[in-house]
Amino acid sequence: MSNEKRSISVTRICWENLGVAALIWLAAFGLRAALASDHLVVSPVWPAGGIALAAALLLGWRVAPGIFLPLVAGSVAGGNPWVFSVLAPAGIVGSVYLGRWLCRWRGFDPGLKSTQDILILAGLGVLVPMGIAGFWTAASMKLAGMIEASYVLPIGGLYWMANAAGAIVITPVALLLAAGRFSLRGLGFGVSVTAAVQLLLVAAASWVAFFGSVGADTTGQALAYLPFPFVVWVALSRGLCGSALAILWAVAMAVAATSMGLGPFVSENALASIWQIEVFIAIITTSGLLIGAGSDAQRREKALQAVAATRKAELERLKAQVNPHFLFNCLTAIHSLVRTDGKAAEEGLTSLSSLLRKSLDVAKHPLIPLGEELEIIRDALRLQKMRFEEGLEWSVAANDEAEKFRVPPMLLQPLVENAVKHGVSDGFGRVDVTAVVDRGDLLVKVRNTAPGGCDPANWGESVGLASVRARIEEACPAGSGVEFSKTPDGWILALVRIKPVG
Repeated sequence: MSNEKRSISVTRICWENLGVAALIWLAAFGLRAALASDHLVVSPVWPAGGIALAAALLLGWRVAPGIFLPLVAGSVAGGNPWVFSVLAPAGIVGSVYLGRWLCRWRGFDPGLKSTQDILILAGLGVLVPMGIAGFWTAASMKLAGMIEASYVLPIGGLYWMANAAGAIVITPVALLLAAGRFSLRGLGFGVSVTAAVQLLLVAAASWVAFFGSVGADTTGQALAYLPFPFVVWVALSRGLCGSALAILWAVAMAVAATSMGLGPFVSENALASIWQIEVFIAIITTSGLLIGAGSDAQRREKALQAVAATRKAELERLKAQVNPHFLFNCLTAIHSLVRTDGKAAEEGLTSLSSLLRKSLDVAKHPLIPLGEELEIIRDALRLQKMRFEEGLEWSVAANDEAEKFRVPPMLLQPLVENAVKHGVSDGFGRVDVTAVVDRGDLLVKVRNTAPGGCDPANWGESVGLASVRARIEEACPAGSGVEFSKTPDGWILALVRIKPVG
């Protein structure tokens, strides 16, 4: 690596760490200042944990300093002992990267493409590591002489819930932002005004639930869940991105109102208030995110079904295009025999009848063994042989492995017809078809003699050959295709490569 590239890499890492550090500082200590009140002794949502987890999932170990240093600096600035100010952030960093390892171990996709990713994030990325971080923080307080031993478990539980709530609310938003899914198209906003109205209704329901005059009685606690149907509505219609925004909005209003002494979660017991709002956050986030991810998955499935239906219709169109073309060529061969050799023409009609029966049978299946395709090709070449008599020589050969290889029906027939058309010059020519399996791929060679000046590049627009290319593209795996070339000794070669299906 050159010095310039190395300096660019180091510069990027420095900017990444500065960015993560700035976000954590603003999230953690800006929230602490905003929620400074007598109603909450601990913030029920600690967004710094969510930002740290998202940074670890997206950027790896290189941003560990950007997570650790602002936590240490903020703790020291808050007047905490050095022992606690070092141990607690170290535990958070370790727990965050444990969550990253657990998520990667289970195949987590940071793009949050499925409900499985939501479950992995919530369980292995949030619940387990944030629990470890919470109790480690409480233990660090005990080691620093800040609390008595009897407070380790209850305080550890509070930190666990605060870390987990911050992560499950903030991390999905950060991951979706990084994936570029917060756009009008990514949010599923067919009409942006409609989406804005939906989010405003979430905000209105949250305001009524948390900033209304109802206190913490039975009616007020039931009213706390007023935003739920609106969040579910957004999740179903807008998917994961919309539900993540709706959840963030509802949770932010719930925390702000509770810190101001308003809403159904306020009570004389501050710890009880925190536990109630934590339960609310856990329910609204997990249900909303899962519904949103499921809605996205349904939309992707419908889109795939639409694509599959389009591909199937295109294949049927191509089949319908090839079969009449094939029939026309066979009838042309028989027609040439009617006046010159009636018996041969009669035999040709019998052969054509058998040939059409076989082609109709194989057309009912999406894939057939190559051996059945080659039998149809042999019958077609026999008909052409009747037409050209001694002027056409042909051979069809394939080993056992190639004959068992499954291919789309009537795929090779246009190539053979093309070979006869160009291969019989002045009434004489030869067509050879060979098939082998090479390294798992089927290789079919259709070779024919050709007159001088024959250029395979000019065949691309013919009906038969265009259908071969299109059907290979539509029906065969990526990497399949057909190539035409002219050998130095005057042969035209069509080489078909078909990757195995499945």
